[in-house]
This record gives sequence, structure tokens and C-alpha cells, in this order.
Amino acid sequence: MKCQNCCRDIADTAKYCRICGAKQDIMAGCDVPAAPQYASIDVSPKHVGFGEAIKLFFRNYVNFRTRSTQSEYWFAFLFTAIVGLCCTIIDFVLPLKPCSMISGAVFFLPSLSVAFRRFHDTGRKGTLPLIKAIAVLVWKLIVSVVLLIVIAAVFGSEESKLLALQVALAFLGAFGLGIIPLALTVWEWVVCCFDGEDKPNQYGRESRY
Repeated sequence: MKCQNCCRDIADTAKYCRICGAKQDIMAGCDVPAAPQYASIDVSPKHVGFGEAIKLFFRNYVNFRTRSTQSEYWFAFLFTAIVGLCCTIIDFVLPLKPCSMISGAVFFLPSLSVAFRRFHDTGRKGTLPLIKAIAVLVWKLIVSVVLLIVIAAVFGSEESKLLALQVALAFLGAFGLGIIPLALTVWEWVVCCFDGEDKPNQYGRESRY
């Protein structure tokens, strides 16, 4: 028989798919043709709660292939926002902002991958989330370097202070460049609000109800 999740051939008496691990209901059938390009990862449920969304968020840490629904994406977004806010509050009393740096490093890949899967669910490629992530990283790097130069110049000689003024203007320019990653982020959020396709596509089957 065929797996009811990925539609691969499995033993007739199998209770679980040996490929994707999905539990088999012997009373149900598989009405979707086998598709070798589908990834062997459980299809995301149509609606998930906060806890299940967080489990899927970490379980698919580097899964850039399949699909994710609106509830999975936005609950994961809420979770990372709450953790980020808590880390920011803690970092007010700590030097070097260790919590924000750690949380940013831990959440970078799963946040990018869930954005990829959300775009896949709408039938789009994950190009925009990737470009947005690169733009944000480059912008943060530019602002950080310019800020460090300004701080070093302020505590230097008079010539350094003149240089600091010039660099401060450059800092304002670099800060203004933030409109680019901001616009890309807003567009990503807009797309992630779209409904997923109610049919299989090149990234996998439609979400279960």
C-alpha cells in the first residue's frame, strides 16, 4: 500500500511509514499521487496551537524544503518576539548584550526556514526571505562598524573629533539605509498573511485539516 502522508510504497501491514514516519489509518486511502520531490517530513497541520507551533519551529530547524501554514509561522513569530523582548530587558543591566546575541544566533536559521516554508505554502520561492535576511545582516554590520568608529573618535584628539563628525554623518546615512531591510521585512509579513495553496505543489502536499 501507499503511505497516507507521503504516498510512498510501504508494507501492507505497516502501522507507520518507514520513510516519513507518519501513522497509517488502515480505514483511509491515499488519494494523492506519489511525488518523489516531496520531502519526507510530516505535513504541517492546517491549524496548530502555540505549543505545537514551537515544536515544529525547532523540529524543522533547517528545513527549507516543505510547507508551513499561517498559524505555524505567526505563533513562531510571536514566540521569538517575546523571547527577544525578554532578552532586551535583561540586557539593560548586562554589558555586551549577551542574551540578545545568543537568542539572535539561535533563532536565525529556524526563523529563516519557517519563512521559506510559509512562502512555499503560498506557491512562492523563498528568495525574498533570504534577500531580507542578508540585507538585515549587512545593515547591522555597517551600523555597528560606523558606531564603533564614532565612539573611538569621540575619545580621541581634536582631529579625531572632526573625523567623528564626518563619520556621524556617515552613520546617519547608514541608518537611513535601514529603510531597505524594513521594506523587505514588511513585504515578507504581508506575503506570510496570504492563504496557502489548497493543492499539492512542488514543495509538498497541502496542509492537513
